[in-house]
Amino acid sequence: MNPSFHPKEYAQMRFDPTRVPKGTDILKFYKDLGKIKEFRLNPGESLDNNKVIQYVLCMYDMNSPYRKKYSDVLKRKIEVAHDCEFPIQEGGIFESVVEDFLKGKNRVVNQKIVQYAILHRSYKYAYQISVEAAYFNLMLAIQAGDTKSITKLGELRDELESNLMELLNEDNNPHLKDEMLRYLEDERLALRPEDYAKKAQEGKEK
Repeated sequence: MNPSFHPKEYAQMRFDPTRVPKGTDILKFYKDLGKIKEFRLNPGESLDNNKVIQYVLCMYDMNSPYRKKYSDVLKRKIEVAHDCEFPIQEGGIFESVVEDFLKGKNRVVNQKIVQYAILHRSYKYAYQISVEAAYFNLMLAIQAGDTKSITKLGELRDELESNLMELLNEDNNPHLKDEMLRYLEDERLALRPEDYAKKAQEGKEK
């Protein structure tokens, strides 16, 4: 990776990609990421999974310096892909496989993005990422001549701005949010049939 920011700015991220020594598998360096099957999936021919994961971290981490500097999603995608050293063809464009995942056309890369959003334990943030992706893809369609979607683009823009304001003003106590989400996850898992049976048995033994 060829970082554009000071190391301290990357250090605020959940997983700092600049800490990974060159030539080291990022999933072996960050074992917590390696435990998530979506990150282990092959993103496709001609795509280096290490670079793809670096891209996901830098593009979608809530504390990424790229996210702070580039509010424009398209600009951010290009800057991150450039710093992750995806090869550029003559004329200054990325290879087609890179262009595809930048446009949201690679299902495996999309799965990695969703899983990384989930790691933040913030529903609003995960929603923000999804709406940003939809906004970006619709913008490309309009540039290609689909003028019927202009109204929808405006609606998505307003939704992005509204949700961003909620994100910035919400309670930022990470311990409280993590604990609440862990509780909700425990409650969801407790709805499995085997858990009902276990609770029933425990009730009989009391």
